[in-house]
Amino acid sequence: MTKLTRRIRLAVYTLIIVTVSSYLCYLSGVFDTELVISSKLTSFKSIDDSDYDGSTKSWLDYDGHSLTLECNITDVARWPFCGVSIMLSNDSMGVDLSKYHSIGLELDYKSPPFSERIRVYLRNFDPAYSDLRDPLSLKYNSIEFSPGMGSGLSVIPMQAFQVLSWWIADYEIPIEESGQQVNNVIEIQVSTAGKIIPANYKLKIKSLVFYGKWISEASLLKFNVLMWLAAAGAFLLLEYFRLQGNLKSVEARRNELRTTNRALFERTRRFEELAYRDALTGTKNRNAVSAWLEEAIEDAIIHGSAFSLIYLDIDHFKSINDRYGHLKGDEILKAFAKLLESQICESNVFVRWGGEEFIIFCPGESLSYAEPFAQHLRAVVESNQWTDDLPVTCSIGVAELTGDESFESLLDRADSALYAAKQGGRNRVEVKSVRLEYINKRISSLV
Repeated sequence: MTKLTRRIRLAVYTLIIVTVSSYLCYLSGVFDTELVISSKLTSFKSIDDSDYDGSTKSWLDYDGHSLTLECNITDVARWPFCGVSIMLSNDSMGVDLSKYHSIGLELDYKSPPFSERIRVYLRNFDPAYSDLRDPLSLKYNSIEFSPGMGSGLSVIPMQAFQVLSWWIADYEIPIEESGQQVNNVIEIQVSTAGKIIPANYKLKIKSLVFYGKWISEASLLKFNVLMWLAAAGAFLLLEYFRLQGNLKSVEARRNELRTTNRALFERTRRFEELAYRDALTGTKNRNAVSAWLEEAIEDAIIHGSAFSLIYLDIDHFKSINDRYGHLKGDEILKAFAKLLESQICESNVFVRWGGEEFIIFCPGESLSYAEPFAQHLRAVVESNQWTDDLPVTCSIGVAELTGDESFESLLDRADSALYAAKQGGRNRVEVKSVRLEYINKRISSLV
């Protein structure tokens, strides 16, 4: 026998046992429940026709076990009566009796006519038709029977209760709300019934009990059906997961390899980022622009487009390091790089070239753009509020690519311009163009 067959047989046996056991419990009364109406749960009073232009007198006595009503009925009122009102609630929140299937009544009724009948009302409150200010608006669910004397407990099905037709007519109850309703009973009345003769009557209520089951037969059947369906569904799911087990082991191995590859990729990417990013300032470094520079210079030469270079150097940076320490110097470098990055446009390429030197490459831009931009950067650096109010300035050299000049030549001219700015007093911008160098050389030869 396979494991699958054993599991199926065990599950079926278990379900059969649970199903049969639950129904046997239902039949044996394990699920029975009852509600005993007692003085601990209710309050009670006598009622009669004196509230409706009658002259009947009634008295109520409670000995701790039984409730005894005595009344002297007269024929003054149109419908003479007397009875007992048992209040289950003092507001609109009553007791739900819909889960009970029977009512048990043990009554002794002494009346002049033999086997005189009494009425039992279950008064239900529903805001659709009831108003607490009008006691008659509570629905009259009624039964009528003859209890006799010493007859013992009478058990009557709850289905026997019917709604009084006069109440339906007087309150113009729509047909969809005219049926029995006991889901919110706030009062139980036991009273004389029909047309009775003027005389003395005595009613003793020994016991009033509602019988039911905390789960109905239909609900139990539904539970068992759902249990079987749930078991079948669970079995299918378990089998599905079991069949997926082998695939999952393969998938786990694949995910493991994928995770390893991803980790290697992330590590490689971090290494590449470290290779192309300056660790201190986060700007690009020389490695990041080496390939791009070759293509950009070649493209500018082929198409005859402009290409400018702005070479920046922080003035007296060594003095800052010597006087305030390298940590303060690193802080200035980071702030300097961040400040310049906030000023450049997307087409500019910003690089830390080394130490306190930075370069801004301006593809497509001539000196007419690069020189004023360099002056702007110089002013921004000078006017910036630096940490500890340190006076930080920079010197800048600017050069533009000419003809088929190499990058090394262009960088050399920018470096010469930067050197001239340093020699000229710092915190200034100098420009080195091929035309200006030619004029200077001619002047030097004439001298």
